Amino acid sequence: MNPLPPLRSALYVCVDDDTAHRSRLEATLNGELVIAAPAEAKNLVAAETGSHLTVSWIDEGGRVVLPVLLERITPGPRERWHLRPLGEPRRTGRRQHERGGGGEKMRISTLAAQPAVTFDSTLLDLSEKALRCWAPASDIAVGEELHVQVVLSTGILSHIGKVTIVRETPDGIGQHIVVSFHSLSAPTVQIIRRYLFAWENRRAQRPEPATVADAAVVTLPASSGAARPVRSAVPPPSPASRTSVPTTSPVR
Repeated sequence: MNPLPPLRSALYVCVDDDTAHRSRLEATLNGELVIAAPAEAKNLVAAETGSHLTVSWIDEGGRVVLPVLLERITPGPRERWHLRPLGEPRRTGRRQHERGGGGEKMRISTLAAQPAVTFDSTLLDLSEKALRCWAPASDIAVGEELHVQVVLSTGILSHIGKVTIVRETPDGIGQHIVVSFHSLSAPTVQIIRRYLFAWENRRAQRPEPATVADAAVVTLPASSGAARPVRSAVPPPSPASRTSVPTTSPVR
């Protein structure tokens, strides 16, 4: 795959929402991409120096995306954006947003109940569109509005979203809940993008795990009578009960 499209090719820039703003590749200088500012650039409040953006294009193999940093803007009648790649171009399938991270403790508050109900949760992964978390067994239903709050390494994500999936965990302990965000503010989008960028860097630096081929395998004869290891049963933790808190008390 050619890492970048030919000069003057059409590009699409994702700035602060799902909209792909049409642009054009003007030049590549010392590893930097110079693109034409989208026609509606003056209305994009998140298009400022230091913003994490995503550019994409279509080639013979499908859609290619590249995370970039908006390093500077050259003003004028033909405004130009100077972008520094933050990774390698990669092909994508149907998923529009990068998803990853996880492990941080969260707080979830219901909005329908009066007073609100707040309980602890654990982030499993995150994107610009939604998050997935583990929570104790509860009566949360698809379509319910929730307030979620999690302290990320790049800032605090505190937002309201709608439950789109509630699924029992494979081990039967608790539930996996997917919350799709309502429209995010530009600063919140930047918090998520920087968090995912840092997570991707850490993942890329981890050593490759040993494969089955690297491990020594010992096969016991059938007549040896050796017992197979049995995974000990661990009693599930008692589900955390919901604790009522006044609706006027913010989740901290």
